[in-house]
Amino acid sequence: MKKIASFYSSLLWMIVLNLVIKTAWVFGIDRQVQNQVGVEEYGVYFSLFNLSVVFVFLLDWGLTTYFNRQVAMQHSVSSAAPESFLQLKLLFSLIYSIVVFFAAWLTGVQHRDIVLFAVLIQVLYSLLLFFRATLTAKQFFNTDAWVSIVDKSLMLVIAGMMLYYPAFRGMMTIRLFAGLQVICLAVACLIALVCLWKRDLLHFLKFGSLPGMRVFKQALPFAFVVLLMSLHARIDAFLLERINSNGAYETGIYAGAYRLLDATNMVGTLATAFLLPYIAKRWSSNEDISEVVLTGRHFLIMLSIGTGVVALFLGDWIQQLLYHHNDDRAVDVLKLCLPSLIGYSLTQVYGTVLTATGHIKSFCRIVAVFAAINIILNIIVIPRYGAIGCCITALFTQLAAGLTVTLFANRKIGMTIHVRSVFVYIFTAILLGAFLYEGTAWSINPFVLIVLAIMITIGILFFSKLINIRNWMKPELNQ
Repeated sequence: MKKIASFYSSLLWMIVLNLVIKTAWVFGIDRQVQNQVGVEEYGVYFSLFNLSVVFVFLLDWGLTTYFNRQVAMQHSVSSAAPESFLQLKLLFSLIYSIVVFFAAWLTGVQHRDIVLFAVLIQVLYSLLLFFRATLTAKQFFNTDAWVSIVDKSLMLVIAGMMLYYPAFRGMMTIRLFAGLQVICLAVACLIALVCLWKRDLLHFLKFGSLPGMRVFKQALPFAFVVLLMSLHARIDAFLLERINSNGAYETGIYAGAYRLLDATNMVGTLATAFLLPYIAKRWSSNEDISEVVLTGRHFLIMLSIGTGVVALFLGDWIQQLLYHHNDDRAVDVLKLCLPSLIGYSLTQVYGTVLTATGHIKSFCRIVAVFAAINIILNIIVIPRYGAIGCCITALFTQLAAGLTVTLFANRKIGMTIHVRSVFVYIFTAILLGAFLYEGTAWSINPFVLIVLAIMITIGILFFSKLINIRNWMKPELNQ
């Protein structure tokens, strides 16, 4: 019980920290950069950044997830992996850089400097994730929570001065923005190394013999998951900029909507980073994982429903507030983009379950099918429908993938679907929709409507007993 309470309190603390810092980053820095440099220039950056994300599996080949799972299942704190995973990651970084530059050259990309910045961002972020994986594998969740916000905190200070301080106003360019991210990530990596040293975990990063073929074979499915999920989530923006006649502009307005999706989806990404080593450790000890899986699902689905409904009814106001214009097309893109969060959330929770319990090959096959469908549909709809086509395709394929992974995981692991919660989800969506419809009809302040919608969602979450509030409120006992 103490371990469960420790997990929930650490997870809650991590979510709170990241919501504060990364929300400020998304809306205070990233959004403002787009407003200053323009939709089209930011659209080019967003497209090339997504290209670098598509090939990010080459940076790791699944070794970070494999390493995290294996170390988490070790019962001896002093056990060390004999192979040098860090040494291998540095080699993969070189291979990744060559492949991304070759892909950019092959597709006629002219902005090579932006490609270089995007590559450096991915390389440093991958290293940071590897260092953090060592912390979470040994259950140092609180330390990881602080490390996870270092780079964005630095960006808030440095980029914030350049965007808002009168003496520097107007100096920000898309290249300077990318360069600052590289510097802040490098500092974050150094701080992560110090934390590992303080926790006496640097022996996991020692240089030595490279992992053998057995390790590669075991880690390969993890690499395919990263590749396929990256393709599914990111390739549409690159295709949009390349094959639509007004690609830069369409990608720019899609980036505006995707920014909100990415900011909300951050909560799911953080939760699964905790869930993977935690479930792997409990599964290897034959302990029950149903409670933590259902808690994660309920929390993320209710968050997704709330976000999607708010976007549908307050999209015009959100567009005006964030981007200072009422482009009808941009509003439609925003309204259609965010509901796909439900599919993302299901895949994150149950994909993590399949990964942690050793069913990753089955997870790969499911994601591969829907990634292929996503690419084919995007190629068909993007030339005619642009960003709206991307949103509709993502909504369909992400939700279908999420439901498929959920049903498969429940059948494979023997967990319950928890049918009652499905009715609670539907009730919440209907109630929030009716509330926001009436609220907008009565011209109630949108900020008030959003606060009340959050309170309604949280109230339903706890009063329906989908989440046990006592687990989340217990103090940390294990760190």
